[in-house]
Amino acid sequence: MGIDKSFDAYIENVCKRIKNKDVHESIKMEISDHLLTMKEEAMNNGLSEEEAVNQALGHMGDVKVLGNQLNKAHKPEIDYKLILPVIAASCFGLFVMYYLQFHSAFTVMQEMSVFQNSAAFYVLGALLMVSLFVFDYRKLLQYSKQSYIVTMIILTVTVLFGTKVDGVPFLNLGLLHINFIEMTPFLLAISFAGIFKNWNWRDVQKRVYGWGMMSLPVILLLSTGALSSIILIIVVCSAVMIVSKASLKQVIAFAGAASVYPFLQLVLNPQYYALLDPLTIKLSEIGNGMTATPGLISEVHTDFILAYMLYSFGWVAVMAVVGLIGFLIIRLFHVTKRVNSSYEKILVAGLSAIFATQMILGLLTNLGLSSLSGVAIPFMSFGGSHIVLEMISVGLLLSVYRRRKLYNIHQSDLQVSSSR
Repeated sequence: MGIDKSFDAYIENVCKRIKNKDVHESIKMEISDHLLTMKEEAMNNGLSEEEAVNQALGHMGDVKVLGNQLNKAHKPEIDYKLILPVIAASCFGLFVMYYLQFHSAFTVMQEMSVFQNSAAFYVLGALLMVSLFVFDYRKLLQYSKQSYIVTMIILTVTVLFGTKVDGVPFLNLGLLHINFIEMTPFLLAISFAGIFKNWNWRDVQKRVYGWGMMSLPVILLLSTGALSSIILIIVVCSAVMIVSKASLKQVIAFAGAASVYPFLQLVLNPQYYALLDPLTIKLSEIGNGMTATPGLISEVHTDFILAYMLYSFGWVAVMAVVGLIGFLIIRLFHVTKRVNSSYEKILVAGLSAIFATQMILGLLTNLGLSSLSGVAIPFMSFGGSHIVLEMISVGLLLSVYRRRKLYNIHQSDLQVSSSR
């Protein structure tokens, strides 16, 4: 067997024992570099090339031992602290939909089949979440710019020609109407992670270009009244800027300018953006009158799901849900600190910011402290698009966590004691 083929055969035999294929390329490069270094050192000490190769292979150790060590060190990891609260919140959300359909005074929920529809979306979302956990999220990086362009084109078509549902344009695909505006913050978080991973915010031209890309979706949505989506986009962009090392002044300048119009709309026309007037209807009043006057809340299964849970199950249930989702958000920001590349950090931070903002806005609306409508409680509120999107996001986050060590294959992983 040739000299080079001896190294190649050794490396291939090691990799055959490593089940996690994501690390194969990195390990091949690391072992090859290690072998070539030892071979060069041996030849400098006077050994022939063949002797140097044999010595290098001997120092690396038995193929089975090294392969098993690396297989154990690089097993795919599942972040149970991330997935368990998602499963718990989803199960409780499905239970609430069941209760709404079969045990509430809202007869319209029976006609809408909220339980069956929710179950279908949860199942679809779970399948996509598992698929994306297996999928290598890094493959999305090369399509970041294309993803942004396609998102902006579809958003423009939706705003200009979409079918309005409760005043918000939906993408009209014939028999199917999609709330693409609700999808936009998630798609932007994924696209911006690749676009801004090495962005130079100190460069004036780059800064203006970056602000332009981030401002475009906000400008497109100004005429739609979808203030919740606008706020989510602003928060996502701010998170992306912070993680991509923009200065605090630059972040404040962008967020402040982008927030002027939405803020004025909320202050001047709160009734236009509310499903009920939070100044006159408090949670206590909702609890006392929900059964008698079901029409009091027109969107109890979406925007006001927490208010309904309070009425039906009490404060303990509401606090449990808030605690679950709060723990999930804290865990996501913890994961942000543990990942290595800027692409990973921006991706996790952007998606984490969406979940956190959704929860905060939803709480404010349900507590009567905000007139903002169209805010879904993550994994809880009825709606196919947001449930599927949230499950997809969790799948991507699990994929990031699974592969977070790919940039950290240390030399020590490859060292085997001379006794072996």
